[in-house]
Amino acid sequence: MTDKEQKISGSTDEFDRNWRERQEAAYNHWTAGNPVNQVQLAFRSHSEVFTELIGPLARRRGQALEVGCGRGSLSSYFAADGWDVTLLDYSQTVIDTARRAFATNGHQAEFVTGDANDLPFPDNSFDVTYSIGLLEHFEDVRQPIAESLRVLRPGGWFLGYIVPERPDNLQRYFNWINRILKLVAQVFRVTHNTKPPKAVIYRSDLDSRRYIEAVAGLEYENLTVFGMYSLPMLSHSPEFPFSLLPKPVEWVLTQIFRSVLWMRKVITGRHGWICSEQMGQAFLLAFRKPAEHK
Repeated sequence: MTDKEQKISGSTDEFDRNWRERQEAAYNHWTAGNPVNQVQLAFRSHSEVFTELIGPLARRRGQALEVGCGRGSLSSYFAADGWDVTLLDYSQTVIDTARRAFATNGHQAEFVTGDANDLPFPDNSFDVTYSIGLLEHFEDVRQPIAESLRVLRPGGWFLGYIVPERPDNLQRYFNWINRILKLVAQVFRVTHNTKPPKAVIYRSDLDSRRYIEAVAGLEYENLTVFGMYSLPMLSHSPEFPFSLLPKPVEWVLTQIFRSVLWMRKVITGRHGWICSEQMGQAFLLAFRKPAEHK
């Protein structure tokens, strides 16, 4: 696949290869208890921020769609909270992975193979549409966002968690740790996390301004943008799929990170996962479909 094709399609072949060949694809990032590793903490925090943002709709619940679902970790939180969940991905390999994760978690969902650029659902089908780490893999971001908006019911929320290629965020202060961890992993031959090599996946460096420009003319309201993931990612292989450190190390890191998030909430008065876009590992682009949609 050429670089141009990757940008348009979202690196579908490369994603499929990583999901088929990498051991990390079998991780389960949902937990009913306290998070015990960095990624569980991340998805728990995503869920809490999303729930706070959509407000009354979170209490009413309804139909939720995750586009580019991966393991469906965030959808497991929606399902556990009583939502009727649909998971969509372009890759059948990914859909099979999500099925296994949901079976392990004891959750119910509908699983659909489909294209984010042409969602196989009628207009006004869902109360919430969301994606985690999807849109940055497209050059034309307007089309997948417009499709998610189309299938939303009036008053429903679109939530796009975007992870741009940005070397100047918080992570820049911690990359030296990752380099050391990578060297240690090589010395101790942690081969199950380094072979086969991860397929290169296209990821844009677009900030929120470019996304806002891209959706100009679409009908939405309550546009909300802020940075998310206010903590570093510490791993010998932080690229997709994220490789976890040994369990005791992950547990200690998670306790430290939870304390940091609590302190940030005390200081800022909002969820500690929220931060400035420049410092965050990611940012959220969110809006509602107008109740009086024409």
